[in-house]
Amino acid sequence: MIEIWLSALTVIVLLLLLRFLKGNGERTTQGAAAEEKLHTLITEFEQENKELVRSIAQVKRMTDMELAGVKEELASLRQKVSELEKQNEELAQKVTAAQHVAGDLLHEKAASSLLFPHFLKDDYKDIPRLYFGGMSPHDIARKLGIGDGEVEMVIQMLKKQGFLAAN
Repeated sequence: MIEIWLSALTVIVLLLLLRFLKGNGERTTQGAAAEEKLHTLITEFEQENKELVRSIAQVKRMTDMELAGVKEELASLRQKVSELEKQNEELAQKVTAAQHVAGDLLHEKAASSLLFPHFLKDDYKDIPRLYFGGMSPHDIARKLGIGDGEVEMVIQMLKKQGFLAAN
C-alpha cells in the first residue's frame, strides 16, 4: 500500500518537473533526453503499479477463498459439537434412568430378602434385616440381647443357604 502512494507521488513529481521544463521553453537535446527518460520512468512506474494491483487482488481472492473454507469448517464443527452435546445429554438421561432402575431393583431385592427368614426363631428374625442394614454381628447381638456366637451362627447359616451374600 505504501509502495502505491510512493509511486503515485513520484509520478506527480515527475509530471511537475516536465511541466516546469516545458514552461521555460528551453528545448535542448539534454532537455529532450531528460524528458524521454522521464516518460520511460513514468511508463515503468505505471506498469509496476498495475502489476502490484494485480498481485494484491490475487492475494485478496486467495485470502477470501481460504476464509470461506475456514468459515465452512467452523460451521461444520459447531454443528458436530451441538450434536455431541445432544448425545451427551441423552446418555446422561439414560444413565440416570438406569441408576434409578438399579436402585429400585436393589431395594426390591433387599425387601424380598428380608421376608425369607420364615424358618428362623422369633429371637433371630431381625438378624438378617439388621445385618443387611450394615450392623456388625457384635452390634446385632447387643441390640437383640443374645450372644455374639448365636448371631454369627445365624449369619453363617443364612449365607450358606444363599439368603445373604458371602463376604
